[in-house]
Amino acid sequence: MQRCPACNARLKERLICSRCRADLTALIGSEQAAQQWYIKAVEYYLSADIEQCIAANAISLSLHKTGLAQIFRDFIIQQQCGEILDLLAQRKLQTAKCNLYKLRFLLPYSKQLQHLNAFSDYLLVMKCESSPT
Repeated sequence: MQRCPACNARLKERLICSRCRADLTALIGSEQAAQQWYIKAVEYYLSADIEQCIAANAISLSLHKTGLAQIFRDFIIQQQCGEILDLLAQRKLQTAKCNLYKLRFLLPYSKQLQHLNAFSDYLLVMKCESSPT
């Protein structure tokens, strides 16, 4: 943080604003924690632990929304949508639905994820209707 969010004064790496005396310790701590969670998210992604990656990136974004974490979130969503579509093509509908549920944790109101969810629901219904009872 380079400027005080209360009065816009330059901070020069101080925890207390010299102009308005606002204590910025919690805000700066939140930014630092968000950065650490973002780094964990990338590490989880590199180790192919997508579930932990999603959770860590969501925590990072909840602490402090940085452009980099948002771009990474969008990248994860795009990459995982491809994986989910592959699962749907292989008729692994329950696995696809489970992965989609976890992915929607990152961006619950994403139109792309809503459409993919509706499509997977449609396939589940079609499977149930075509199954002999």
